[in-house]
Amino acid sequence: MPSTPVTSPSRPRSALRHLPSYKSLSFTTSKLSPSHVTPGPVNRYSLNKTDGSSRIENFCSHPIKSTSSGVRKLLQKASHSLCFAHGNESLDGMKRDKCPGTLGDGESGIVIDDKDNDCFYAIDTTVARKGPYFVKFLPSEITAHIFSFLDHQSLVNCESVSHDWMVAARDRHVWRNVFRNEHGPWKSKPGNDWKRMFKVRQELNLRWTQGRVTAKYLKGHTDSIYCVQFDDKKIITGSRDKTIRIWDISTGECVKVLGQGSRFSSPPVSNSDITAPRISSSDYHRASVLCLQFDDEILVSGSSDYTCIVWSVHTYTPIMRLAYHTAGVLDVCFDKKYIVSCSKDTSVCIWDRKTGRLFRQLTGHRGPVNAVAIRGNLIVSASGDALIKLWNVDTGKCIRDFTGHNRGLACVQFSEDARTIVSGGNDQDIRIWDAASGECIRTLVGHQSLVRTLHLDSRNRRIISGSYDQSVKVWDLNSGKLILDIQRFHSTWILSAKADYRRIISTSQDNRTLMLDFTTGMKDLEVLE
Repeated sequence: MPSTPVTSPSRPRSALRHLPSYKSLSFTTSKLSPSHVTPGPVNRYSLNKTDGSSRIENFCSHPIKSTSSGVRKLLQKASHSLCFAHGNESLDGMKRDKCPGTLGDGESGIVIDDKDNDCFYAIDTTVARKGPYFVKFLPSEITAHIFSFLDHQSLVNCESVSHDWMVAARDRHVWRNVFRNEHGPWKSKPGNDWKRMFKVRQELNLRWTQGRVTAKYLKGHTDSIYCVQFDDKKIITGSRDKTIRIWDISTGECVKVLGQGSRFSSPPVSNSDITAPRISSSDYHRASVLCLQFDDEILVSGSSDYTCIVWSVHTYTPIMRLAYHTAGVLDVCFDKKYIVSCSKDTSVCIWDRKTGRLFRQLTGHRGPVNAVAIRGNLIVSASGDALIKLWNVDTGKCIRDFTGHNRGLACVQFSEDARTIVSGGNDQDIRIWDAASGECIRTLVGHQSLVRTLHLDSRNRRIISGSYDQSVKVWDLNSGKLILDIQRFHSTWILSAKADYRRIISTSQDNRTLMLDFTTGMKDLEVLE
């Protein structure tokens, strides 16, 4: 008896009922930029998605003719990358070696155990035979990996192909990748609804571009407010009235004032031992508070009285006073190891965070050093001499100068990955620099007076600038385009501005702190908190 010919299985009826015309599906290229694959154990983010994105683009350019072939190419890319991660260059190599191990992202719950290598061997055949129905026949981990190449609009379109595609496109791990690719790393909690989070962030981003904000003023200071920093619970401001105020961010009420005359006994700290005899000293600044920064342990403030004070952020009691500068302290920053201060005396001082001892003084600027930032072993400083300098903390040597501004600089920011520097000053321009090469990548033009303050929001890819022209501007970090121009809220020079994903807080000479909230009236905002 002749053998029965082997044929491909027929399409499931349920899929046929739900399958729309391929012409109606609009796929777009994913905006991914992760690193290349390297041999050795890697997680699912190690896939070379640069090539994968181009494959998606080819797949999407001819939805009628190449839907299944495009998916097959995409799937082949995924499988080949997984093999390469095991030290093989092909599926055949993986068949021969059968390297034991586990690939995947343990945190997400997606882990691929390559002991069951058959799922990799059958990939090409499965897609070739099943076409767009391959989703039903592949392990969910592989399907989720493939769908993670798509952007949010393509995932929405995939939901209408069939029930299996809908399930795959709604997978929480897929949407987690989409969220992180679009908005960067985010606090991950068990059971996060990433698709819902993505929708909320999209609405919030739209509000930023449209300028849909509510304004609230915090009043209490009696003179110009030079500096501000905030987190999700509190706002801290420093003023020419010699005080530091702590505000409740949810109510806008002032809950603490530092600098009203109470006294304590404290060891002064400079480059001497912290165990020096205790002397009576005021626990507040004796002149304008020009700068401050805090984290979850300490608050550091700098003043026209030539000193910095380190405070406990829990009790707001002073821990030590740092004294070595011979003029006003214009900016401070710190990390887990060092406190860095810069001064009108043209120097930068590096202090040991724990002991308060002076570790090193950096000299080289020919004018007041108005701003400073630290990232790891690097410090960047900006001066009235129109120069930006990049320093090595360990050696104290200047690595390079950044030239391009033609007038004095007032502010500088350093990206979290230490790759980008942003500066502004009296020439009214904002410049974006490559920290490694010293090259000016882009110049942002728009302010009509001195750019007094900058905030680089690396996570949300935004630059916030404040100027003596009384405006706060929001720029796209990647393109340099102006996103939002806020002009009507301050009546005089803007001195400081900071931002997070939901608000901008700025200060000025009008003695008021302005809080601009982009989330008023938004639903489901709690999913981002």
